[in-house]
Amino acid sequence: MFLHHTAGARAAGAQDTGLGLFDAFFASLSMIVVSEIGDETFIIAALMAMRHPKSTVLSGALSALVVMTVLSTGLGRIVPNLISRKHTNSAATVLYAFFGLRLLYIAWRSDSKASQKKEIEEVEEKLEAGQGKSTFRRVFSRFCTPIFLESFVLTFLAEWGDRSQIATIALATHKNAVGVATGATLGHTICTSIVVVGGSMLASKISQGTVATIGGLLFLGFSLSSYFYPPL
Repeated sequence: MFLHHTAGARAAGAQDTGLGLFDAFFASLSMIVVSEIGDETFIIAALMAMRHPKSTVLSGALSALVVMTVLSTGLGRIVPNLISRKHTNSAATVLYAFFGLRLLYIAWRSDSKASQKKEIEEVEEKLEAGQGKSTFRRVFSRFCTPIFLESFVLTFLAEWGDRSQIATIALATHKNAVGVATGATLGHTICTSIVVVGGSMLASKISQGTVATIGGLLFLGFSLSSYFYPPL
């Protein structure tokens, strides 16, 4: 009788773990897709792919995004050990609501075509400004190609402190870490691969207002889910 009860408990626990994994995976995947489309890292990959070999740009950008995803997920797992799970869940709820409202505000106020053109021009200026700085490239050229390093560094710096990084940390505080990391990595891979193939034409055609609206509603959904269904 006891063995049967124990086996049943283990099966239920395994099922909950599986559901938690898929929940975290799809939440993270959808969050990354709506956050990264039209973002600065998205445009950097598009513009670099126009000037350099696409495979090198893609490998550099994805390497940076995978490293950032692992770091963000790790931070999300460390925070609950320093702060109670109740407080981390409350902080995640507030962050989701803030990002959601901010994206909806951006969608309401911005002129999609003008704002996208301005962001593309800003990224082009950054890329042009970085062309003369070859010291960093020469130091590491024996390990990696200069184009790979440029793609990696620019993507990593653009992603640091971005809303997708903060949202990944928040998700990892109360959802399955493996699911969050896997979903975020797949989301980054999909977005970056599409834009590297499509180039700047794709980046300039995307409606920022539509993407911001969808992203805002998604983050508000995360906030409501985190508030009404906190982790046990």
